[in-house]
Amino acid sequence: MKAIQIGVLLLHSYQWLDLVGPVDYIQTHSQKFLGDVAPPALVAKAPNITWHYVSESNDFSPIVATSGPPQIATTTFEKVPKLDYLIIPGADVYHKFPPQATKFIQTRFPELKALLTVCVGSLHLVQTGLLDGKRAATNKYALRLTVEQGKYQQFRNVSWVKDARFVVDGKIWTAAGVTAGLDLAAEFARVTFDPEVNKLASELFEYQANPARPDPFKYLLDGGKLD
Repeated sequence: MKAIQIGVLLLHSYQWLDLVGPVDYIQTHSQKFLGDVAPPALVAKAPNITWHYVSESNDFSPIVATSGPPQIATTTFEKVPKLDYLIIPGADVYHKFPPQATKFIQTRFPELKALLTVCVGSLHLVQTGLLDGKRAATNKYALRLTVEQGKYQQFRNVSWVKDARFVVDGKIWTAAGVTAGLDLAAEFARVTFDPEVNKLASELFEYQANPARPDPFKYLLDGGKLD
């Protein structure tokens, strides 16, 4: 399988599992990971994945997540190659992208095969205008909080799906809460990679993915005014 370029946007104080869960799950499908555990014929069907980590501040200063060690970017907005996919984790509910990060996402979006967000990463993506008129999922408690705090107006242009672990609308994939990022990654891998590779990777990971629906946390938005 040909090489795949995946970008990761590092946000200050991002939720660590938002990122490491999907990244590790997807990487389990790679030639590098499977090389020592799978027959050569199967490894040949796996993707050769290259990861590109870029900081929202476009420098190499350490990015500190909610837990775990500081993360250092591997490239900059100007130097990152053409990407196939981009992953955006969630940070603070009202996190604002620096202008250069917003421009990067907007400029690179047309070349992407898919853009994936996890948790409130979809709330952040609203700033770019790319979610206007789209169906999407996000962290339900966070979305409810925006209503309770009178700050929902800025998110009204999106059709938020209450009963979904993840939503796919065109080439934008959005996951709901933190752990839903793994379900999003599992579905992404299922439709993107070879079925035999996907089966082996899921067995190695020992994760049985949840379907998009039903979402047991739907109740968090019951009675919420999202129109």
